[in-house]
Amino acid sequence: MTMVLALARAELKLLLRNKTVAVSSLLMPILVGLWAGSTLPDDAPPQAWAITLCLQLLMVLGFTVYFAVTAALASRREDLYLKRLRSGEASDAVILAGLLTPVVLLGVLQSTLMPVISISMGAPVPEPLPLLGALVLGTGLCLAAGVATSGRTSSSEQAQITTLPMFLGLMGGVLVTVVGPMWLLLPGGGIGGLIHHAVTGEGVPLSSAASLLVWIALFSVLAKSWFRWEPR
Repeated sequence: MTMVLALARAELKLLLRNKTVAVSSLLMPILVGLWAGSTLPDDAPPQAWAITLCLQLLMVLGFTVYFAVTAALASRREDLYLKRLRSGEASDAVILAGLLTPVVLLGVLQSTLMPVISISMGAPVPEPLPLLGALVLGTGLCLAAGVATSGRTSSSEQAQITTLPMFLGLMGGVLVTVVGPMWLLLPGGGIGGLIHHAVTGEGVPLSSAASLLVWIALFSVLAKSWFRWEPR
């Protein structure tokens, strides 16, 4: 645990030094969240707030977790930082846990902040259990996808391109709150379905959770296959 915390502290400093990652993972989600909440009138129906909260959380998970994981791991690999860590006493699991902990904590902090922002602007209080499920499973999805995508990313700058397909798949989760459950087939569909149920009480949360679990399993397999500790 001590080694994980030491790695996490060092990784947080490195994340904040990278302006691209810092702006994308810290400022962008908050600004978009504030903007999305401010566009709705005071008498907006729950369905409208479900779309807004879904957009807010997907932005946090997409930028703060998925993009940051992809960019950070790609950058550390190209700098041979991962290789140096692996030559020490820490196991592979400890190294990854230490590197990913700051991203998870930042994601959880911002994801918790988004419902507070929405409620302060007039949104109904969402049911906690499906909202928590969206946060936990969504974070797991973005972690697995980030590790997998980093294996196909050469630098933190290239992450802006390689993360785009998955990011679009995440943001497509908003369509679940607008069109219907057919969009659960997208990576972000399960997140959108759980948030829609949390705010409006509509939908089947088990289907949304099952969709997320399938995507997590898929990206976990891809992460194991694609992730590299050293540059090619």
